[in-house]
Amino acid sequence: MDKATYIVTGATGGIGRAIVEGLIARGVPRIVMACRSMDRAGELIARLDGRSTDLVAMRLDLESFASVREFVAGIASKGWKVSALINNAGCMPGRMRLTSDGYESATQVNYLSTCLLSELLVPCIVEGGCILFTTSMTRSLARLRRNWADRARRRHSRFVTYGRSKLMMTHYALDMSARMAARQIYVNCSDPGIVDSSIITMGNKVVDFLSDKLFRPFIRTTAQGAAPVLAALDRQVTSNLFTPGRCRPMPAHYLYCKNHSLAIDPVKELIGR
Repeated sequence: MDKATYIVTGATGGIGRAIVEGLIARGVPRIVMACRSMDRAGELIARLDGRSTDLVAMRLDLESFASVREFVAGIASKGWKVSALINNAGCMPGRMRLTSDGYESATQVNYLSTCLLSELLVPCIVEGGCILFTTSMTRSLARLRRNWADRARRRHSRFVTYGRSKLMMTHYALDMSARMAARQIYVNCSDPGIVDSSIITMGNKVVDFLSDKLFRPFIRTTAQGAAPVLAALDRQVTSNLFTPGRCRPMPAHYLYCKNHSLAIDPVKELIGR
């Protein structure tokens, strides 16, 4: 029987590394570190004490739908059975940047590609396996809009655009959890809160200097940010939101929101392409 496989996207980032270290401490058989930079992934593997865990680096660029499909094909071709897909990767660009597919980068990385990856990997996920999406409290800053793609390009705002991508992803996670229940695949979200990682770096020397001195000492460490993910792996529940020290149902009203389909249909279209 093949080893149980755990996939962690964005594994070379702060929280990603903490998740990998937590999985190694648990003695999981295989971890696939799905990263854009194979050099960074290789360097991290060399620094980690894998013990009995097989650490594998595989390239995944969430700014490219083609890369997502290639990654899934690679997993399927190996015949690996996935116990958990941990969607940790994310980005919060200060300036609008278009991907090669024509979408604003945060919108594609955090929402479209992450949801596409999750759907395409379903045939590889074992019964009793889980899919985890990393959401964010910034989703409360945004609303679902019919012109979401255009607003992300033309009215880019670091926090609102990021928040919208996480809001749409959370809607999708809740919808997916209902569909996967019959297959006994658990779908949940984790929210690490504000964590000392590179994603909160603003790119302004003065602001970042003050943040480092006055703000970072009081926010969560990357290990604390990884804790909700590791807690979710211990629970056979679905449609739940894991935060540090707490687990509660995802907002049920998302399913009945009149614009709920705006977060579902774009991914369906991508799957059908």
